[in-house]
Amino acid sequence: MARAHVDPEAWARKVKIRRKVIIILTAVVLLTVGTVWLLKTRILPEKRNSERYAQAEAALAQGNVPEAIDRFSVIWSYRDAGARATELALSQQSDDSLGSLFSSVPLGARVSFGSWEQDGKPENGPEPIEWFVLADDDGRVLLWSGLVLEQMPYHNANTDITWADCSLRSWLNDSFYRTAFTPEEQAMISMTVVENPDNAASGVDGGVDTEDHVYIPSCNELIAYYYFNGHMDGFYSYPTPYAATQGLEIHSSWGTTPGWLRNPGIYQNTAGYCSMGGDPTKTGRVNHDGYGVRPVIWVFAPGRTQTIPEE
Repeated sequence: MARAHVDPEAWARKVKIRRKVIIILTAVVLLTVGTVWLLKTRILPEKRNSERYAQAEAALAQGNVPEAIDRFSVIWSYRDAGARATELALSQQSDDSLGSLFSSVPLGARVSFGSWEQDGKPENGPEPIEWFVLADDDGRVLLWSGLVLEQMPYHNANTDITWADCSLRSWLNDSFYRTAFTPEEQAMISMTVVENPDNAASGVDGGVDTEDHVYIPSCNELIAYYYFNGHMDGFYSYPTPYAATQGLEIHSSWGTTPGWLRNPGIYQNTAGYCSMGGDPTKTGRVNHDGYGVRPVIWVFAPGRTQTIPEE
């Protein structure tokens, strides 16, 4: 059978057209990807931050200083928002003791801030809360409660839930926040954008990002802080004498207790927790009783720069 005749010039034209199509399609794809990237990383964040900055200015104009502090705090690195939030927080203080304390306290140190019932003797009033200085971010420090302060479920019902809607978050940012800290201390606590990614292994929804005064760390955050903080000796949690009487599961020999973590678990009705043995990768049913709460807060530290942890 005779081979079909191929016109060399026609074939060359087809190849040339195909190359042009490929170049055009590639350019369109790159332009689309670039536009989406620019939109997500530059245009939309700039618009959102600009709106939040305007909200902070509006709150300040109305004399609502706490709201202005919060609105400036959540856009900490945008323009002069961090400096504005810090300046307003300091304006709410009767002296400079709190500002100077957080400006100089080193990573790994223990510092007293706020108060909570801890010795199990309510008749003598609440005791100062001792915090571990976990990390810093130019002008702010992250404090992690040195002891488990309460026994509480992640959520008050066995149902699908995320951090944004759980009862523990509500309690921390309402009852705990308003009871543990005076108005002056509240002014020094930075409102923080808390990221809530999905569970990488199971794909369980982490929910929307939240804005919190008080929250609990996630498994990944704890591991990262441990890696970069040479002062952190592990993830073991010990309860206060008061918390120990509230139904916590406590190791008979070590005296340690499990503590909730913020990240979603392997199912939507589970959440992360750190075991008695210090394993931060565990997950349990959200309404489980017996696990403890060790809050974290970011506080203003005027004049402080980011610290490189000691080896």
